[in-house]
Amino acid sequence: MMNDLKKNRFLWIICLLGIIGILYVFNPYKLEYVGYQSKVWAHRVNSLPKLHYTARFYSGIELDLVYDSVTNTFDVNHPPAPSIGLDLGTYFSEIKDKELKLWLDIKNLSSHNTENASETLNNLVRKHQLKHQNILVESTEIECLMSFRTKGFQTSFYLPQLVDLEDETKLLPRIDSIKDLLKQFPTDAVSGNANCYEILQTHFKEKQKYLWHIYKPYSRHQIENYRNFRKYVSDPTVEAVLIQVALPIGSR
Repeated sequence: MMNDLKKNRFLWIICLLGIIGILYVFNPYKLEYVGYQSKVWAHRVNSLPKLHYTARFYSGIELDLVYDSVTNTFDVNHPPAPSIGLDLGTYFSEIKDKELKLWLDIKNLSSHNTENASETLNNLVRKHQLKHQNILVESTEIECLMSFRTKGFQTSFYLPQLVDLEDETKLLPRIDSIKDLLKQFPTDAVSGNANCYEILQTHFKEKQKYLWHIYKPYSRHQIENYRNFRKYVSDPTVEAVLIQVALPIGSR
Protein backbone atom coordinates (compact mmCIF):
# COMPACT_ATOMS: atom_id res chain seq x y z
CA MET A 1 0.00 0.00 0.00
CA MET A 2 2.80 2.40 0.94
CA ASN A 3 4.63 1.63 -2.29
CA ASP A 4 1.51 2.47 -4.31
CA LEU A 5 1.16 5.77 -2.45
CA LYS A 6 4.78 6.64 -3.13
CA LYS A 7 4.41 5.79 -6.82
CA ASN A 8 1.27 7.90 -7.10
CA ARG A 9 2.94 10.80 -5.32
CA PHE A 10 5.95 10.53 -7.61
CA LEU A 11 3.73 10.53 -10.69
CA TRP A 12 1.87 13.59 -9.44
CA ILE A 13 5.15 15.40 -8.87
CA ILE A 14 6.33 14.51 -12.39
CA CYS A 15 3.03 15.72 -13.87
CA LEU A 16 3.20 18.95 -11.86
CA LEU A 17 6.76 19.63 -12.99
CA GLY A 18 5.72 18.93 -16.57
CA ILE A 19 2.83 21.41 -16.34
CA ILE A 20 5.10 24.04 -14.79
CA GLY A 21 7.64 23.47 -17.59
CA ILE A 22 5.01 23.86 -20.31
CA LEU A 23 3.64 27.03 -18.70
CA TYR A 24 7.17 28.43 -18.51
CA VAL A 25 7.91 27.72 -22.17
CA PHE A 26 4.76 29.48 -23.39
CA ASN A 27 4.72 32.24 -20.77
CA PRO A 28 5.72 35.61 -22.34
CA TYR A 29 6.55 37.02 -18.90
CA LYS A 30 9.50 34.93 -17.82
CA LEU A 31 11.53 35.44 -14.65
CA GLU A 32 14.59 36.65 -16.57
CA TYR A 33 12.53 39.48 -18.10
CA VAL A 34 11.50 40.99 -14.77
CA GLY A 35 12.27 44.71 -14.67
CA TYR A 36 13.10 44.87 -18.38
CA GLN A 37 9.99 43.55 -20.13
CA SER A 38 9.85 46.57 -22.46
CA LYS A 39 13.29 45.65 -23.83
CA VAL A 40 12.27 42.06 -24.67
CA TRP A 41 11.07 41.88 -28.29
CA ALA A 42 9.78 38.97 -30.35
CA HIS A 43 12.06 37.53 -33.03
CA ARG A 44 11.02 36.74 -36.62
CA VAL A 45 7.37 37.77 -36.61
CA ASN A 46 6.81 37.05 -40.30
CA SER A 47 3.13 36.10 -40.40
CA LEU A 48 -0.12 37.78 -39.40
CA PRO A 49 -1.08 35.10 -36.83
CA LYS A 50 2.28 35.56 -35.14
CA LEU A 51 1.89 39.36 -35.29
CA HIS A 52 -1.54 39.18 -33.66
CA TYR A 53 -0.19 36.94 -30.90
CA THR A 54 3.09 38.72 -30.10
CA ALA A 55 1.65 42.25 -30.28
CA ARG A 56 -0.46 41.37 -27.23
CA PHE A 57 2.54 40.60 -25.04
CA TYR A 58 5.65 42.35 -26.36
CA SER A 59 6.41 46.05 -26.81
CA GLY A 60 8.48 45.34 -29.92
CA ILE A 61 8.77 42.78 -32.73
CA GLU A 62 11.30 41.97 -35.44
CA LEU A 63 10.38 41.05 -38.99
CA ASP A 64 12.34 40.28 -42.15
CA LEU A 65 11.80 42.08 -45.44
CA VAL A 66 12.79 41.68 -49.07
CA TYR A 67 12.37 44.75 -51.26
CA ASP A 68 10.99 44.27 -54.79
CA SER A 69 12.33 47.02 -57.05
CA VAL A 70 9.88 46.19 -59.83
CA THR A 71 6.69 46.59 -57.79
CA ASN A 72 8.14 48.93 -55.14
CA THR A 73 6.85 46.69 -52.36
CA PHE A 74 8.27 44.83 -49.39
CA ASP A 75 7.68 41.10 -49.00
CA VAL A 76 7.58 39.97 -45.37
CA ASN A 77 9.84 36.95 -45.56
CA HIS A 78 13.17 35.51 -44.48
CA PRO A 79 14.84 33.76 -47.44
CA PRO A 80 15.37 30.94 -48.20
CA ALA A 81 11.90 30.30 -46.75
CA PRO A 82 9.30 30.45 -49.53
CA SER A 83 7.31 33.67 -49.71
CA ILE A 84 3.70 33.56 -48.54
CA GLY A 85 2.92 36.76 -50.45
CA LEU A 86 2.57 38.91 -47.33
CA ASP A 87 2.97 42.56 -48.33
CA LEU A 88 4.30 45.01 -45.73
CA GLY A 89 1.36 47.33 -46.37
CA THR A 90 -1.03 44.55 -45.39
CA TYR A 91 1.13 43.79 -42.36
CA PHE A 92 1.10 47.43 -41.23
CA SER A 93 -2.69 47.59 -41.62
CA GLU A 94 -3.00 44.83 -38.99
CA ILE A 95 -1.04 46.75 -36.34
CA LYS A 96 -3.55 48.19 -33.90
CA ASP A 97 -1.12 49.52 -31.30
CA LYS A 98 0.60 52.49 -32.94
CA GLU A 99 3.22 52.48 -30.16
CA LEU A 100 4.46 49.00 -31.12
CA LYS A 101 8.21 49.06 -31.82
CA LEU A 102 9.31 47.51 -35.10
CA TRP A 103 12.74 46.12 -35.97
CA LEU A 104 12.94 45.76 -39.76
CA ASP A 105 15.72 43.50 -41.05
CA ILE A 106 15.88 44.32 -44.78
CA LYS A 107 17.70 41.43 -46.43
CA ASN A 108 18.54 42.86 -49.84
CA LEU A 109 19.37 46.54 -49.51
CA SER A 110 21.90 47.79 -52.05
CA SER A 111 23.09 51.02 -53.61
CA HIS A 112 20.67 50.30 -56.48
CA ASN A 113 17.48 50.14 -54.42
CA THR A 114 18.02 52.00 -51.15
CA GLU A 115 16.52 55.34 -52.24
CA ASN A 116 13.34 53.75 -53.59
CA ALA A 117 13.14 51.37 -50.65
CA SER A 118 13.41 54.17 -48.09
CA GLU A 119 10.80 56.25 -49.91
CA THR A 120 8.43 53.27 -50.14
CA LEU A 121 8.82 52.57 -46.42
CA ASN A 122 8.36 56.26 -45.61
CA ASN A 123 5.07 56.36 -47.55
CA LEU A 124 3.79 53.17 -45.88
CA VAL A 125 4.56 54.47 -42.40
CA ARG A 126 2.72 57.72 -43.10
CA LYS A 127 -0.24 55.93 -44.66
CA HIS A 128 -0.70 53.63 -41.67
CA GLN A 129 0.00 56.37 -39.11
CA LEU A 130 2.98 54.67 -37.52
CA LYS A 131 5.85 56.55 -35.90
CA HIS A 132 9.22 56.81 -37.61
CA GLN A 133 11.05 56.97 -34.28
CA ASN A 134 9.54 53.61 -33.29
CA ILE A 135 10.95 51.85 -36.35
CA LEU A 136 14.48 50.48 -36.53
CA VAL A 137 15.87 49.69 -39.98
CA GLU A 138 18.72 47.18 -39.91
CA SER A 139 21.07 46.12 -42.69
CA THR A 140 24.49 44.64 -43.29
CA GLU A 141 24.98 47.35 -45.95
CA ILE A 142 25.79 50.29 -43.71
CA GLU A 143 26.13 52.81 -46.53
CA CYS A 144 22.49 52.16 -47.49
CA LEU A 145 21.09 53.17 -44.11
CA MET A 146 21.68 56.90 -44.43
CA SER A 147 18.66 57.40 -46.70
CA PHE A 148 16.43 55.87 -43.99
CA ARG A 149 18.05 57.88 -41.22
CA THR A 150 17.46 61.18 -43.01
CA LYS A 151 13.74 60.29 -43.14
CA GLY A 152 13.56 59.92 -39.36
CA PHE A 153 13.95 56.16 -38.95
CA GLN A 154 16.27 54.63 -36.40
CA THR A 155 19.10 52.67 -38.03
CA SER A 156 21.38 49.85 -36.99
CA PHE A 157 24.42 48.30 -38.63
CA TYR A 158 24.01 44.51 -38.65
CA LEU A 159 27.50 43.46 -37.58
CA PRO A 160 29.38 40.51 -39.04
CA GLN A 161 29.90 37.52 -36.77
CA LEU A 162 32.64 38.51 -34.32
CA VAL A 163 32.65 35.72 -31.76
CA ASP A 164 34.66 33.47 -34.08
CA LEU A 165 37.46 36.06 -34.14
CA GLU A 166 38.63 35.68 -30.57
CA ASP A 167 42.24 35.83 -31.73
CA GLU A 168 43.00 39.56 -31.40
CA THR A 169 45.18 39.54 -34.49
CA LYS A 170 42.00 38.83 -36.45
CA LEU A 171 39.45 40.57 -34.26
CA LEU A 172 41.07 43.99 -33.83
CA PRO A 173 41.48 44.75 -37.55
CA ARG A 174 37.80 43.85 -38.05
CA ILE A 175 36.79 46.12 -35.15
CA ASP A 176 38.85 48.97 -36.58
CA SER A 177 37.23 48.56 -40.00
CA ILE A 178 33.75 48.65 -38.40
CA LYS A 179 34.62 51.82 -36.47
CA ASP A 180 35.85 53.42 -39.69
CA LEU A 181 32.57 52.55 -41.40
CA LEU A 182 30.57 53.99 -38.50
CA LYS A 183 32.50 57.26 -38.77
CA GLN A 184 31.87 57.43 -42.50
CA PHE A 185 28.24 56.25 -42.34
CA PRO A 186 26.85 57.04 -38.85
CA THR A 187 24.03 54.88 -37.53
CA ASP A 188 22.00 55.09 -34.34
CA ALA A 189 23.05 51.64 -33.17
CA VAL A 190 24.80 48.38 -33.91
CA SER A 191 23.15 44.96 -33.77
CA GLY A 192 24.46 41.47 -33.38
CA ASN A 193 24.15 38.05 -31.80
CA ALA A 194 24.15 38.13 -28.01
CA ASN A 195 27.08 35.71 -28.02
CA CYS A 196 29.32 38.65 -28.98
CA TYR A 197 28.02 40.89 -26.19
CA GLU A 198 31.37 40.99 -24.36
CA ILE A 199 33.15 42.07 -27.54
CA LEU A 200 30.58 44.79 -28.16
CA GLN A 201 30.91 46.03 -24.59
CA THR A 202 34.67 46.19 -24.89
CA HIS A 203 34.91 47.91 -28.27
CA PHE A 204 31.56 49.74 -28.64
CA LYS A 205 30.85 50.53 -24.99
CA GLU A 206 28.91 53.77 -25.55
CA LYS A 207 27.08 52.67 -28.71
CA GLN A 208 23.42 51.72 -28.57
CA LYS A 209 22.96 47.99 -29.13
CA TYR A 210 20.25 45.67 -30.38
CA LEU A 211 20.83 41.98 -29.69
CA TRP A 212 19.21 38.69 -30.53
CA HIS A 213 19.19 35.96 -27.88
CA ILE A 214 17.33 33.14 -29.57
CA TYR A 215 18.21 30.17 -27.40
CA LYS A 216 15.27 27.83 -26.98
CA PRO A 217 13.35 28.53 -23.76
CA TYR A 218 13.71 24.87 -22.78
CA SER A 219 17.48 24.58 -23.24
CA ARG A 220 19.47 22.32 -20.94
CA HIS A 221 21.72 25.37 -20.48
CA GLN A 222 18.84 27.31 -18.94
CA ILE A 223 20.69 28.55 -15.86
CA GLU A 224 23.64 29.82 -17.91
CA ASN A 225 21.26 31.43 -20.43
CA TYR A 226 19.37 33.09 -17.60
CA ARG A 227 22.53 34.63 -16.16
CA ASN A 228 23.73 35.83 -19.56
CA PHE A 229 20.34 37.29 -20.42
CA ARG A 230 20.11 39.25 -17.18
CA LYS A 231 23.60 40.62 -17.74
CA TYR A 232 22.95 42.23 -21.08
CA VAL A 233 19.26 43.08 -20.75
CA SER A 234 20.20 45.22 -17.73
CA ASP A 235 22.82 47.11 -19.75
CA PRO A 236 21.50 50.67 -20.36
CA THR A 237 23.15 50.74 -23.81
CA VAL A 238 21.13 47.68 -24.90
CA GLU A 239 17.90 49.00 -26.40
CA ALA A 240 16.23 45.66 -27.14
CA VAL A 241 16.84 41.92 -27.03
CA LEU A 242 15.11 39.58 -29.44
CA ILE A 243 13.89 36.29 -28.02
CA GLN A 244 12.50 33.17 -29.64
CA VAL A 245 8.78 33.04 -28.95
CA ALA A 246 7.19 29.67 -28.22
CA LEU A 247 3.78 29.74 -29.88
CA PRO A 248 0.71 27.56 -29.67
CA ILE A 249 0.20 28.41 -33.35
CA GLY A 250 2.28 28.12 -36.50
CA SER A 251 5.40 30.29 -36.61
CA ARG A 252 7.46 31.74 -39.43
